Amino acid sequence: MNRLHSASPADEPAEADTGFFLHGFQQASTSQAPYVLWSQRRKAIHAQLLAPADPATALRMVWAQDAALSLLQSPFIDQMVQYLEFYQVPALQTLIQQGELGDYMLIVLSGQVRVERQLASGQTVHLADTHPGEVLGEMSLFDSSPRFSSCITTTDCALAVLKADTLDAMMELDASTAAYLLALFARKLSTRLRQTSARIEP
Repeated sequence: MNRLHSASPADEPAEADTGFFLHGFQQASTSQAPYVLWSQRRKAIHAQLLAPADPATALRMVWAQDAALSLLQSPFIDQMVQYLEFYQVPALQTLIQQGELGDYMLIVLSGQVRVERQLASGQTVHLADTHPGEVLGEMSLFDSSPRFSSCITTTDCALAVLKADTLDAMMELDASTAAYLLALFARKLSTRLRQTSARIEP
């Protein structure tokens, strides 16, 4: 990922008022869970905007060995990257906090992220150490529920970010790409949930 380089942050786009995914968060925000936008989180974690020279190739490389995401054909990846934002995040930053609501999911392009969950007993369980190509936070993006686990960078990381309002735009403007992407993410999510349940069940 040495082709990634820093760029000046662009102005934040206005948040959409409607849309399936964003509307779900607007409804859920009446709960007790804190609601954290990516525009807020990126400032807290000192994320620096990146301008990848060839983001589609970067995604193809990190997904090539993934059983589910390697099925995402090149034309769909070429379309998808138009809806992503790219950032560099330093080590020891909390990308996602368990129990909060959030309007974004993340794709790890380089670096490593620790995934952990605090149980009702107060014990913290180490669920995984992610590697390039892993997808984080998609479950909350799909169902507008609080985050299941916390994700903390253990090294400097390059990330691709897909926000709820942008996913809504993809569904409206490029429905076939959005449907294909969501189907593959759902398959990957199902596998991860089975693995996670096996780790935390007594």
